[in-house]
Amino acid sequence: MRTLLLIVLFAILFLPAFLHASAEKAKVVARIGDRVYTTEDFQRWMELNPEDRQEAVAADDQKKAGMLNQIITNMVIADVARKQEFDRQSDIKEKMKYVINGFLTLEYIERVVAAGVSLTEEEIKNYYEENINKFSKPEEVRARYIMIKVDAEMDETAKQDARKKAEEILNQVRNGSDFAALAKEHSDDQASRSRGGYLGWFGRGSMLPEFEAAAFALQPGETSEIVETSRGYYLIKVEERKEGEVKPLEEVRQMIETPLLVEKKREAINNFVQQAMQDAGAEVYVEALQGQVPDEVK
Repeated sequence: MRTLLLIVLFAILFLPAFLHASAEKAKVVARIGDRVYTTEDFQRWMELNPEDRQEAVAADDQKKAGMLNQIITNMVIADVARKQEFDRQSDIKEKMKYVINGFLTLEYIERVVAAGVSLTEEEIKNYYEENINKFSKPEEVRARYIMIKVDAEMDETAKQDARKKAEEILNQVRNGSDFAALAKEHSDDQASRSRGGYLGWFGRGSMLPEFEAAAFALQPGETSEIVETSRGYYLIKVEERKEGEVKPLEEVRQMIETPLLVEKKREAINNFVQQAMQDAGAEVYVEALQGQVPDEVK
């Protein structure tokens, strides 16, 4: 819609066009009577479009042809309308003002108000420091485990037998038996049993508190004591760990600048609009659209 608006406005406002006495500097792409339009004119028309639209058209000859035909057609029809003084009709003039006001608003906001907004290094650093958790990589461990299941329905003897089984497995680990092989043979956790108890990488806050505390207390290659939880007895072996780290500012600068600049521009635009409305003495009575008459205008 904005692209069409810009094309139409170009035809309305700049119809006198760019005359070229010679085609040496640029190739002629169209004529309307004695008016000549060249590749330079087309490039200017292209630049009225958003960058993504420019890129799409520049890469596609059919889209170039379509845009050129549309622009020239608009100019020709606008010529016809002017000759018939169509543009002097009161309702048409009102619509043209409406369109032009919208165009001027968009361009002024973009080229003057928003373009004058920038970020300081201090603002970027302050945001980084105040939101440091967003740029922190948490501590993680990679582990295997063996679970000997215990549930609420077990009597005390069954629970003691489960613990003895866990102790026996732990002794085998300490005597050099392979942890993964023992997990495949003895673990009651069916999901991980076939993988030798492999759990993969995990960070804090994702496991049972007792399990997590034991796992993060281990160094690579170490196996925990028996960890008792509401679900049973666990043996945990940590294979690798990654210490937590904070990404440096330069690595995340773009992640900070983009949303921060958008927000700052939005705030600047809102402030500008409010001030402009106040300076103009403008008031909007939304109630009137709902069938009510504000006290101020009664």
